[in-house]
This record gives sequence, structure tokens and C-alpha cells, in this order.
Amino acid sequence: MDNGIGNTDVVGVIVTYNRLALLKETVGAVMGQTCPLRKTIIIDNHSTDGTAEYLASIGGNKAIETVRLATNTGGAGGFAEGIRRAALCSPGWIWVMDDDTVPAPDAVERMVPFMGCSGVGFLNSKVVWTDGSQHLMNLPGRIDDEARRKAALERLGLGEGCGAEPIEGASFVSLFVRGSLPREIGLPYKEFFIWSDDAEYTERITRHGYAGLLVDGSVATHKTAENYAASIDTVPAAAAWKLYYGERNQSFMRRERKGALAFFFSQLNALRLHARKIRRRKLPKDEERKLLAACRKGLLAGFTFRPRVEYID
Repeated sequence: MDNGIGNTDVVGVIVTYNRLALLKETVGAVMGQTCPLRKTIIIDNHSTDGTAEYLASIGGNKAIETVRLATNTGGAGGFAEGIRRAALCSPGWIWVMDDDTVPAPDAVERMVPFMGCSGVGFLNSKVVWTDGSQHLMNLPGRIDDEARRKAALERLGLGEGCGAEPIEGASFVSLFVRGSLPREIGLPYKEFFIWSDDAEYTERITRHGYAGLLVDGSVATHKTAENYAASIDTVPAAAAWKLYYGERNQSFMRRERKGALAFFFSQLNALRLHARKIRRRKLPKDEERKLLAACRKGLLAGFTFRPRVEYID
């Protein structure tokens, strides 16, 4: 493991849409890191709340690149574009986050000891809510089997008590991606629009033989209004459109892992289980119908949804 400061060649990516006050806090936290970034790229998903004017006002800072997209491409489209632009800078690492993420001042510095591990494809900060508790939306994909977890550390030349834990998945909230990977494995699926683009991308990284690490000492606060997990158990009827994308994208991921027959039956099973979960919530009938319709539509779309991996020339 190389602890050298030379490994901190980091380009940041922030994706924003209509959260100007929070964006300013995120930018301030990123620019105030104890280990400065080479550059920070801010992707504006066609905000309408004064974000464009704010970004124009800071555009003279050579350490910041601002990009305003012609339409709202969703978080997935924003991250795909931001990671593409960051990878063109050939950095050591790409640090991605939403516009409601506030990293601690030493979030990058705490990652330095693990940036030299050649087998690591991504590093994840510990993501907390505003009260300091673990954020339920950003639970890492932990390895439950102790023997597998220990073996994963040993392969990286690390031991227990090193301050890092091997993981197999993470969210795009203070996630560090090895800078060479977008050229090697492609970009995240921009067609996902929202939900599961981060799960798919970190899963893709591990499928290519790279490890992921959760570094508890690197902390970021995810400043959502509530501490909740984006799931069928909690999504409100007003956000049923998000459930559609979630079910469609998760269906695609299942289809990639299973044979045709196994996938078909997994979809039927998912429909049955999801309908049961929605009905157990005892929502007003109109809200229940809206969620059930979005779920069915998303699962059906999963049979034909075929996003393509985009590679960097």
C-alpha cells in the first residue's frame, strides 16, 4: 500500500438540478478540502432556479469547470457526462457526488492511504445523515461472509483494523472511481435516467476484477430532508415515476445476470412481491393504484430496455 501524497490526483464531479443553496454548500466543501483537487467539474442538468447564473459567477475559477446541459438528463445522464469529462483529464481518481452531499474537510485526505492499492477500483466514504447516523439511502454493498471479507483485504495487502472494509457496491455519493476505469469498462448507463446507475456501475467494476473499499474515516453528509432509503417500501405516490425507472433498471440488471427463462420467472416473482409490499402500506386506493401501475410498467419495460455501454474514444 502506497501512502504517498502523489496519489491524490483527483478530479471532482458534482451533478446538480435545482438545488442552488445546497449546491453552494457542496462546492464550498469540495473546494475546502485539505488535499486540494486538480479540478472540479459541475454538471448542471438544465436547472431553472438561478444555478446557471451562480455557475457563471464562479466560472472564472481555473479549478472549476461548469457545464450546462441542454435538457435534464437525470442523475444518470449527468454522472455519465461528468465522468466522461473527468476521465478525459486522465486523473488518478474521479470523485463523484450529488448536489446535496457535503464532504468533511479531510474526506479526500482520509482516502490517500488506499489510493495506492492497485487492485482497488472504487473507494466509498462513510455517508451519514445530518444527525450523524448512517444514511439509509447510501448503505454500501457489504460482504457478509467473514472469510471472504478477510480474504479480500489480504489480496489488497491490507489487514483487519486498517480502517477500510471491502464492499461490492456503493452509491454516487462521495464515491471515488479509479481514473482509468471509464476508458476500460465504459461509462455508467446514461439511459437509466435515475436510480440504480451507481449500483450497476460499481457492480460492473467488481465484475472486472477490481475491489471496492469503504473507508470509515472519510465522511460525507447527505443532506436529504429525511433519512430514508429509496425503495418500494417508502416511495410516495407523487414519486411513482421514479419507481418506474427503478423497476425498469433493476429488471435490466437481472436480465443481464440470468437466462431468459429464469429472468421471466424472476419478473413474475418481483411483481407479486412488490404488489404485496405496496398493499401492505395501506395507502389511499388512488395512491396504491398509481404505485402498482408504475411498478408493472417498469417491470414490463425491463424486457426490452437495452442501454448500451458508451466508451471513451
